[in-house]
Amino acid sequence: MERFEWLIEPHTGIFQDPALGCFSEDAIALAHFFSAHKGDTVLDLGTGNGILCLYAEALYGGSYTGIDINEAQIALAKRSAERNGQPIRFLSMRVEDAPNALGHGTFSRVVMNPPYFTSGDAGRFSEARHADEAQLLRWCRAAFLLLKNGGRLTLCYPAEQLSALFRALDQSRFAPKRMQLLTQGARARLALVEAKKDGADGVTITVSQGKAKMPDPPSIQTV
Repeated sequence: MERFEWLIEPHTGIFQDPALGCFSEDAIALAHFFSAHKGDTVLDLGTGNGILCLYAEALYGGSYTGIDINEAQIALAKRSAERNGQPIRFLSMRVEDAPNALGHGTFSRVVMNPPYFTSGDAGRFSEARHADEAQLLRWCRAAFLLLKNGGRLTLCYPAEQLSALFRALDQSRFAPKRMQLLTQGARARLALVEAKKDGADGVTITVSQGKAKMPDPPSIQTV
């Protein structure tokens, strides 16, 4: 059932429908790692219900656009932005079509929380992982075209699959510049990565213990 909950009470909230998929703590961690500026033009690839745009715009300011192929999720994102009074543009389209639709070199920042394979998602491990790596490469290449020269791509990916992420970034002419590893117990669970379009080598790596910071307990309203 559809519900509304606060992200930053009392001015920024989000409509969600569990049947369509709700945001996880990874999206909140990515938003805090992102650190945009008021002058940035930001594109969120695969925005879903708009969580990254809604939360980051409230935290940092800037001009935001979110795209997703799921029209029902885009409808929820639009309602959230309207209720919050946020001037965020949400559009339904494929990531691969975005460079031609929105323009090459249009954005200073691209952010994405791409789909990725985990052991519980599919029965055929190798095929599922190969498909995800191919999609990751397509999204990184689209991000390269959409970014201005020197623009930044920020994303999260499972720490155990960093080799696939680094391959996709390298093949798309991105240089990792900043990475934070989120741990679960003694193991790194998630990697938050910022990469620069046509950047030089050199990356700063930090480690954060425990879970990502989540918003205060939300006030939930069933709609």
